Amino acid sequence: MKRIVVFGAGLVSRPLVRYLLDHGFEVTVASRTVSKAEALVDGHPNGHATTVDAGDEQAIRGFVAESDLAISLLPAPMHPLVARTCLDLGKHMVTTSYVGPEMMALNDEALQKDLLLLNEIGVDPGIDHMSAMRVVHNEESQGGTLVGFSSWCGGLPAPEANDNPWGYKFSWSPRGVLVAARNSARYLDNGRVIEISPDDLFANPAIVEIPGVGTFEGYPNRDSVSYLDTYGFDKEQVTTMFRGTLRNLGHCRLYTNLIRLGLIEAEPEYEVAGLTYKGQMEKLFGAPLEETIPSKLGVDPADSPTEALRYIGMLADEPIDAEKASMLDLMADCMARTLVYKEGERDMLLQRHDLTFTYPDERRDRVTAVMVDYGIPGGDSSMARTVSLPAAIGARMILEGKIKIRGVQIPIIPDVYEPVLNELETLGISFEETREAL
Repeated sequence: MKRIVVFGAGLVSRPLVRYLLDHGFEVTVASRTVSKAEALVDGHPNGHATTVDAGDEQAIRGFVAESDLAISLLPAPMHPLVARTCLDLGKHMVTTSYVGPEMMALNDEALQKDLLLLNEIGVDPGIDHMSAMRVVHNEESQGGTLVGFSSWCGGLPAPEANDNPWGYKFSWSPRGVLVAARNSARYLDNGRVIEISPDDLFANPAIVEIPGVGTFEGYPNRDSVSYLDTYGFDKEQVTTMFRGTLRNLGHCRLYTNLIRLGLIEAEPEYEVAGLTYKGQMEKLFGAPLEETIPSKLGVDPADSPTEALRYIGMLADEPIDAEKASMLDLMADCMARTLVYKEGERDMLLQRHDLTFTYPDERRDRVTAVMVDYGIPGGDSSMARTVSLPAAIGARMILEGKIKIRGVQIPIIPDVYEPVLNELETLGISFEETREAL
C-alpha cells in the first residue's frame, strides 16, 4: 500500500483526504491542530492523524521519510521546506499553490533525481490551467492559432446564499483574501501591456456573464503577461492575455473604498488593548462614523461602505482581543466571524475561458468554456472540492505511474491534464464549450 503524508488540515483538505483513502492509499494527516486531522481521517482504518509544527524541519523530514509522496496544503511560504525535504529523501510532492522563485530553483535537482514537484494543481491555479490548455491544444490540432486568451474564476456564495452587503462568504482564509486585494496586476490587451497598481486593482471592473447563473464583475489577477511564457504561447500571435477574478456586483466599488480608507493594510500595527472595534475606527476617522467615513471618501452616505463595515462588526462596541493589531488583522478577524456559510448553504465556483483562434481558411472563432460547480449542502464546499480533488487525483496518478514528467511542473501538458480532467468529470466537475464565429 502506497503511503501519502498530507501537511495541513484546513478548510479545503477533506475531499482530498477522503478521495485518497477511498482509493486504497495509507494517508497520514499532519496538522498543527490534531483534532482537525482526526476529523478528516474520521476513523478510516488506513488513515492516521497527528500533530506537526510546520516550521519543525526534523518533524517534516520524519513524516516525508515514511511516505511515498507528500502533499503540502500548508501556507504557501512553507512549500519550499517540504519540497527541499522531498528532494533530500527521494519523494514526489504535490501542492495547489503558485510556483514561486524558491520552488522554481529546485527544478534542475528534481530532474536529476527523477522526481516530480507538481504545483498549481488546485482550482485557480489548477483547473483553470488544465481546462484552458485542453481547448488550446485541441484547436491547434485542427490548425487553429491562438490570438486571444481571457480567463475568469471566482468562488462565491450560490445565488440563494448571497444575503449580505459584501456579496461574499468565506470558504478559505479571510486574511488571504485581504492580502491578495493589495496585489498589483499586469495583462496584455490588443498588443498593449496594461499595468495596474494595487490602489487601482478594483477601479475599473469588467462585466462578465456566466450563462444560466447571472452577471458578475471582475478584476485582473496578478501578472497575466507572464503566462505567455508559462503556457508556451507565441508572443507574435497572442495579442490579448488576461486572467481575472469574478465577484458579485458591487464588490469592486466596496473594496476600492476600503483601500482608500486604509482598512486592508498590514502596517502599521496599532495599540488596541482596551479598545473596541468602534473605538479604534473612531481613533482613525473621528465620530460619528456614519458621517466621518463618507466625508473622508467624499461620497454620498448611500455609497459609503459604512453598512458593510457595520455588518461584520467593525463599528461594534465589542472589545478587541489583542494587544496590537493592524487594520487588516481586525478586518480579517471580523470577516472570519460574520461572512460565513450557514448550515445547509451552498457555495459556488465559476470559471469562464474565452479563447480566440484564427484558422488557415481565414476563419476566426471564439471558443468559450464555462464551469459552474456548487457545494453540497451539509457536505463539502465547492471550493474544497475544486481545490483539493485535482491535487488528490494528481497524487494518485503519480503513484500509479500514469504521470511520468519530472521536475518542477504545473499541469499544462496533456499527459497531466487529460487524466485529471477526465477523473474530475466522473466527480461532477466539468466544462461546457460553445463556439462563435467572429
